[in-house]
Amino acid sequence: MMDTHIDQRFKRTWDFFLANVGGLLLGGLVVLAGWLVIIPGPWFSLNLLQETLECARSGRPVRWQATFERQGNFVKSWGLTLAMGIPLAIGYALLIVPGVLLSLYWFHAPMLAADGRKTLDALSESGRIFRRRNDWAAYFLNWLVLAVLSALGGVTAFALLLTVPLSLAYLAFCYTDEVGTVPTVALPRREVVV
Repeated sequence: MMDTHIDQRFKRTWDFFLANVGGLLLGGLVVLAGWLVIIPGPWFSLNLLQETLECARSGRPVRWQATFERQGNFVKSWGLTLAMGIPLAIGYALLIVPGVLLSLYWFHAPMLAADGRKTLDALSESGRIFRRRNDWAAYFLNWLVLAVLSALGGVTAFALLLTVPLSLAYLAFCYTDEVGTVPTVALPRREVVV
């Protein structure tokens, strides 16, 4: 269950980051390079988010190569980017508050998609999780941590290289604290061919 123990969650995030610094930094670099070319950006992001979630649950090291190895996530990543991005952009253009409310409502949608849900199912389930909670302040505080990390990332490219993996790990820990460490949907079996 997600609570307001942000300091403990951020400590776990930092420990996870330090334990996987090589894989997360290289994966974050691939994600940033993907966003520079635009087309692979959402795909690389969802892949690294999925890898981060799996590693947070299992305790295995993060493999940065997973950022580009999961071909089945391409359409889902763009669907999620457009389904969330357009309403969020409109919401933030409408005096910030509607955008913040939508961000809170869809807080877990990227993690649900990384956990195997379809795009629209992830959005609706994220809304259901939000409505079930009585302490919306916890969502706001956790969202605020991600907003501060994003703002720090906007300072320099070096800061962005650090804040992207930290944000993904923090989001993974928020999600696992809320729904537990067991996957909600069985992920398809992956094989790595060398």
